[in-house]
Amino acid sequence: METQREQKPTSDGGYFGSNSITWKLAREAIINLGGARAVLMQLAHPLVAMGVSEHSSYMRDPLGRSWRTFLLGHMLAFGSTSTARQAARTVNRLHAQVYGTLPEKVGAYHAGTPYRARDPELLLWVEATLIDTVLLIYPLFFRPLSDAEQEQYYQESKAFSALLGLPAKKMPATLADLRQYIHDMVYSDRLAATPQARQIAHQVLFPPAPGMLRPFMHLHLQFTCALLPQPVREIYGLEWSPQRQMAFELSAAGMRMVIPHLPLALRVLPLTRRLMERGSVA
Repeated sequence: METQREQKPTSDGGYFGSNSITWKLAREAIINLGGARAVLMQLAHPLVAMGVSEHSSYMRDPLGRSWRTFLLGHMLAFGSTSTARQAARTVNRLHAQVYGTLPEKVGAYHAGTPYRARDPELLLWVEATLIDTVLLIYPLFFRPLSDAEQEQYYQESKAFSALLGLPAKKMPATLADLRQYIHDMVYSDRLAATPQARQIAHQVLFPPAPGMLRPFMHLHLQFTCALLPQPVREIYGLEWSPQRQMAFELSAAGMRMVIPHLPLALRVLPLTRRLMERGSVA
């Protein structure tokens, strides 16, 4: 049971608000450790990887690109209605410029297959990886979520998706349907290795940084590997073993005994608090 005082709700709680399960889960800073897992799953889709490779700054500026994505995501989730709409307009404007064709056959996709970031199929895959990652991370470090809580989180996420051009009717009706969709994608030839995916994945996991941070990057890599489905690990050539998985689960269990009892001030990032309280980053 949480004993710390909740953040003061905003006068305009945006598309979710203080009573939403979205705020309860996504406010926790540790959830962001799943970001690399979500990105690697997204990039395992050849059309997503090509779009990111050709039209984003991940290779030139991985830290800057990650920060901008993080900021826009926070504005959508925690900002006021106007802040969320502003963030959505920014994302949609950028996505409108992302289109092209696949240069060679990869998995289920033939050379010349067109891609565009606003394609509902690609939007669904990206959104599915984000939802799946949050619902995987939270129980690891806090407590199991009931079926009703998980379903509520998924249904709330449809408002987020609609802002980015994916209407609810284009999404699976229930969380069980979404998980079946993810399973079917992971165990199909619609996800496949591409040079672009592997290059960007390396930049995500090992961005330019001082040498003293390399041990933390390797720790982050192990954390990400533990969260990925085995077929996705294989796409990137990432090695894993039952022994490593056991070590990860023991570490997570230890953190689960500590993190929920920390004050909210230590668990929620200042940016997140500011958005929840004021509705904007100003």
